[in-house]
Amino acid sequence: MSERRTIGQILTHAGRIDEEGVARALEYQREHGGFFGQALVGCGLITAEELEWGLASQFDLPFVFPDPDAVDLDTCALVEPEWALRHMTLPILVTGSTMQVLVDSPLKSDPIEELAERTGLTIERSLAMPQSIRSLIREVFARIAARDEPSRDPVSVTTFIEEVAEADSSRFGISVRGSLAMAWWQGGGSVSRAPLTGGWHADLTDASSPPPDEGAAGRSRATWLADLRASGVTIPVKVEFIADESGREYLFRRSGAVKTLHRRFTAPPEAVLDEVRMLCRSGKARFVVTTGPEDVGHQILPHLPDILLDPLWRSLYIHAADQPAADEAFSVAMDDDPGSWGAEIETLRTFHFDAVTVDLSGGNWEWAESSLDVGSVAFLLWPADELPAARKAGFQWHLHIDRDDHDALEWTLEPLGNG
Repeated sequence: MSERRTIGQILTHAGRIDEEGVARALEYQREHGGFFGQALVGCGLITAEELEWGLASQFDLPFVFPDPDAVDLDTCALVEPEWALRHMTLPILVTGSTMQVLVDSPLKSDPIEELAERTGLTIERSLAMPQSIRSLIREVFARIAARDEPSRDPVSVTTFIEEVAEADSSRFGISVRGSLAMAWWQGGGSVSRAPLTGGWHADLTDASSPPPDEGAAGRSRATWLADLRASGVTIPVKVEFIADESGREYLFRRSGAVKTLHRRFTAPPEAVLDEVRMLCRSGKARFVVTTGPEDVGHQILPHLPDILLDPLWRSLYIHAADQPAADEAFSVAMDDDPGSWGAEIETLRTFHFDAVTVDLSGGNWEWAESSLDVGSVAFLLWPADELPAARKAGFQWHLHIDRDDHDALEWTLEPLGNG
């Protein structure tokens, strides 16, 4: 068996680095630590994508750019979205006795062994960029959720706008083919679809200012700003319109903040929002929350269910007596004795809340573990230097929120303990 080539040899042979580059990377590695490939990226000699290609070549794995249209949804559905995100591993196709699996690292073995044991299939790996796999996971499980949704009766334009407002969807639209018009909207990490009732165009004209015919003005491509109104709800949108002989498409993107909370707190990027909602659909999502600076956590924690989840979810905010309650959040204050918190939280479990946010100090296992079951979804504010303890308490996901110098919030979501 021939000796495996190093990353340096592979990239030198491909003409991406030379001896001078190798020397620079080795010096960088001595100063900063890490792997040689990471040093090459850190020096700016190669891109992260080129490093992944080099790793794929080193381990004789295909390096792919995953396409949602090229995967088999039934194969993807063999794993839960939470499992796929946590391991950054996704089965994409079964052919005979072989399963094709995407991984973000050629050294990943535990999830591969688990899939082989669960399915009895031979596993063939392909390597892809972590962000590509993450995006693919969001897309395919949104498609699976939409596919498995029961067929819906036609809805009116008014109902469509109400559904969009309730789901707090940032992108939604209408697809028209012949006499059939289909409404779609994103929310809860999935895409919902429903046919529109007859007369939908007249209803959309009444609900939109300016009306769609005025915005499109007989063109096959057009963009304009509009307000959609229904049942007292107004949604400012940017409309993108395309048309050809077979039909037309209306894409609506929110152009202004709708919720007061979103004016106070920068909303998370769509990718983070979709992943949180996808995890919450499992019914047992557990998030430990850290923030920078620390006061951001006390301010935003009570409002996380409203920012991240369906506004109809029943949520409870649990906080220490010296931490003020939030006017907009249903809350319960604990007394000054941390020793009693476990018993009090246990009592709250009987109310079966959809979501709970917890702002209490200290890593006491009794109350930390019992708080997990107050709601089907739990967010617990936790000191950044005690994350391993949170993992032991049963939390699987780390939601970190940073406030920059301009008071904007930056959101990241990662499996707890994986960096």
